[in-house]
Amino acid sequence: MTRAISLHDISKVYAKGARVVDRLTLDIAPGEFLVLLGPSGCGKSTVLRMIAGLEEITDGTLMLDGEWANDLPPSARDMAMVFQNFALYPSMTTRDNIGFPLRIESPGADPRPRVDATARMLGIEDLLDRFPAQLSGGERQRVAMGRAIARHPSAFLMDEPLSNLDAKLRNHLRAEISTLTRDLGVTTVYVTHDQGEAMSLGDRVAVMRGGVLQQVGTPREVYALPRNVFVAAFIGTPRINLLRGLVRAPLDGAMSISLG
Repeated sequence: MTRAISLHDISKVYAKGARVVDRLTLDIAPGEFLVLLGPSGCGKSTVLRMIAGLEEITDGTLMLDGEWANDLPPSARDMAMVFQNFALYPSMTTRDNIGFPLRIESPGADPRPRVDATARMLGIEDLLDRFPAQLSGGERQRVAMGRAIARHPSAFLMDEPLSNLDAKLRNHLRAEISTLTRDLGVTTVYVTHDQGEAMSLGDRVAVMRGGVLQQVGTPREVYALPRNVFVAAFIGTPRINLLRGLVRAPLDGAMSISLG
């Protein structure tokens, strides 16, 4: 089962009055890969944590498959998170790290078949008896992905999972994530500040700035038809040139533009 996620006028305000997310509305279809894109501190990770139930929603409504879910415990949301710091248990082997949530979920069940199937999917069968300290950064991230996949969740929530890796490995794992999530058909919300990741991974991209949603659209739409100057400047390599100007369009004459 994959999950529909809807946020309606969602806001997050901390105790001292800091509003980090302001009236955000977003509908994520079942099986969609949606990327939350924006500069550091724009509120995208906070949105992800509110979807997961790790942050309380100050105002607005979160709907999961059409059901009100503001106060639904994280364990009841059937979502799996992948973080940028891998979050593996150092005293557990790869096999035990992947199987840990399965043992918590069903203490009497044998997790090995699902662990083995997940390891084959990720190409890490040879790493099942190794500890995290014996793995490279890319291998550790594959194990973290495996722990999420083995649960068979209804949604993946990924918070900058590739940001700690070098550029070559990042590009390789980016392609793997794209293939895996589409093969599994699971709703995915992916947070990044890297426009390259956003444009290559997302079915749609939601651009944020200062806690406010600026634009939502396909990668082509946000690139070719930016809604405002911020989106136009933030997306695209090399960055566009922005010039101040004055447009004169008299009713009885020709239009003119003065720059500077």
